[in-house]
Amino acid sequence: MVLTTQPSQMRGLNSYEVFPLFTVGETIEDYTPPGILDGLGAYELDDNTIRVLANHELRSGVGYTYTLANGTQFNGARVSFFDIDKNTLEVTNSGLAYDTIIYRNGEVVDEASDIQFGEIVDEDGVTQLGGLNRFCSSIYIEGNEFTSGSGIIDSIYFTGEETFGGTEFALDIENNTLYALPWLGKAAWENVTQVDTGNADEVGILVGDDREAAPLLLYVGEKDTATDAGFLERNGLANGSLYVWVPNDDLGDTPDSVVDDDGNPEDPDTNPDPAGFNGTGNSESGTFVEIDYYRPDQAGSAVDTDGDGSIQDELGYDELGFATQFQQDTLALEAGAFQFSRPEDVATNPADGTEAVLASTGRSGRFPDDIWGITYSVDIEFGDTITADLEILYDGDDAGNGQFADPDFGLRSPDNLDWADDGNIYINEDRSTGLFGDTSGEEASIWKLDPTTGNLTRVAQMDRSAVPGSPIAQTDGDPDDIGDWESSGILDVSDLFDKDPGSFFLFDVQAHSLRDGVIEEEGLVQGGQLSVLSKVNGPVINPAADNNFNGGDDNDTVATGGGNDTLAGGSGEDNLNGGIGSDRILGQEDDDLLVGRLGNDFLSGGAGDDTLEGGQGRDRLNGNAGNDELTGGGSIDRFIFNTNNAFQSTDLGVDTITDFQPDLDLILLDKSTFTEITTAAGGNIGSEFAVTSSPETSSGIIVYDSSTGNLFYNANGSAAGFGDGGQFAILSNNPTLTADNFQIR
Repeated sequence: MVLTTQPSQMRGLNSYEVFPLFTVGETIEDYTPPGILDGLGAYELDDNTIRVLANHELRSGVGYTYTLANGTQFNGARVSFFDIDKNTLEVTNSGLAYDTIIYRNGEVVDEASDIQFGEIVDEDGVTQLGGLNRFCSSIYIEGNEFTSGSGIIDSIYFTGEETFGGTEFALDIENNTLYALPWLGKAAWENVTQVDTGNADEVGILVGDDREAAPLLLYVGEKDTATDAGFLERNGLANGSLYVWVPNDDLGDTPDSVVDDDGNPEDPDTNPDPAGFNGTGNSESGTFVEIDYYRPDQAGSAVDTDGDGSIQDELGYDELGFATQFQQDTLALEAGAFQFSRPEDVATNPADGTEAVLASTGRSGRFPDDIWGITYSVDIEFGDTITADLEILYDGDDAGNGQFADPDFGLRSPDNLDWADDGNIYINEDRSTGLFGDTSGEEASIWKLDPTTGNLTRVAQMDRSAVPGSPIAQTDGDPDDIGDWESSGILDVSDLFDKDPGSFFLFDVQAHSLRDGVIEEEGLVQGGQLSVLSKVNGPVINPAADNNFNGGDDNDTVATGGGNDTLAGGSGEDNLNGGIGSDRILGQEDDDLLVGRLGNDFLSGGAGDDTLEGGQGRDRLNGNAGNDELTGGGSIDRFIFNTNNAFQSTDLGVDTITDFQPDLDLILLDKSTFTEITTAAGGNIGSEFAVTSSPETSSGIIVYDSSTGNLFYNANGSAAGFGDGGQFAILSNNPTLTADNFQIR
């Protein structure tokens, strides 16, 4: 079980906070996940656990070796799972997410040479062990996602090899089996997203192909409803068709006058590209045109003429009849496909399954009209002809039509993204131009994009000072290289963690310059973290400092970041959020909301009917006067009852404890308030505690009615009634209590 204590490698901004869950180098149970975390997916494993699936973008030939169920070994890319406790956010378990691979020919992989990059030849001509190659972004898609009935049947995690001629894969989470998907074509797979075709018999998959001048691909397959249909067939992932997006207008392309260092045109073809379609707010209609990428009559026609060990750079078709990467690209050019600068991630609008967002990260050499990256919306209409309108939501080269003074101050090099349930698009930056940070000095960030207005808000930014220390100490080999660390995998998991839409995200950090220490010793390749990005109510004040805040007379809303903060609400109905750190939060007057979040916090409600939420950490909660609601959250918590005066019901009120854990938590009773207790301070209450269904006649001083969860101070002892005492708490989860759950102070 792990909840990292290492510093956060990103910091939250503009009412967002970041707290890390796992740091590369840590071991969970007996599994040490490697680095270069990338795409993420998540689903509910049980009522208390969220399973997160995470890619490792390792090249074939690097990283420590892992073993499949049949004994086959690989290094390179892989998928890990992280099981996260919904309440404590601790990582309770981790491991390899699959134990079987079924490759493109439909056969189980049982030796390294069965897969494309399973064996690699080094510079000395020696064959070395390889593996899967650079799993990049990813998506977990629930079965039967759309009300139309369109889409996959089973819940599947999709991931692919981000390399020329790579293969997309589907992880069957029920059987821990990773299936290759030859019918989706060839690409340097950034990601895919499912779109709603409106036809219950079909599946639609939009593809981000992370290569310079790549087209926008769409796969459409028909589901096989036969009772004996295989996993791929019943989910429509076989025997389908592949399309490329072709604009309706005669758009321009990059002119031949743009040349490389040798004087050759950077863009040797005449297909439309960002030279003819750019600028924030502009749009273009087009059609998805089918290409003939599966030719069983030409199976085996591709030949490795240059002796580089691959047919993907040759014209022709592989032994199964699928086009090589070069053949598929040629078909796309012949169809008139638009060439994007370098497509990255795609994600579907949760409110409209026919609309998606696409990031293209920019490519300054070949496409001088797209240096900083463009973010598009893709609005698809399915019918006999499949059409799609593209709109530019944000063009980095015009800084969002002047939203920023210079492109370097806005969204740069957009990469991974997610269209969240709050309607906004959240985007990770990944440096793709040497100009990154030169003017602004701003480190790589996570942005929130409003697709309606195009307005951007920076919500998190890299903190290069957050280098892990003992016991997994590492050093930053190039701390001044802006943009060398990148974030990735942004994923809205608000619903899974019972949060408001668009308020709770997972993401990861690829700390590319952390390579020594345990990273090198264990073959983890690079450092990084798996983290949470959380929205907080109100402004975040001085997120890195130890803050002191006094609210005064108004209704205050304030949140802090990573320091050890003291927040005092004063009068008024206040909302105080301590963020990360061991905070002291005082509600004082009126009805307040106090939230500790991460850290060992002290929360004191003061007067009023207050709500106290400890969050993750060893928290102390004291409602004081009023009828308060107390929630300890994860870890070991202490619920304190005292008024600094002898007990009076009107002073103390009746507090509700929502989540008392008898094996972890304690109720602390102050002798100055509960004056009839004779137990010495520091001990448990012993024989002065009783459990009964008739508390009014009990001889116990502290009496618990387990049928109702009500807790009483019986100042009269065995005499009838409570005397000067009375009820002071309700334990709403009705736990089983003993004297050991109390401590006298």
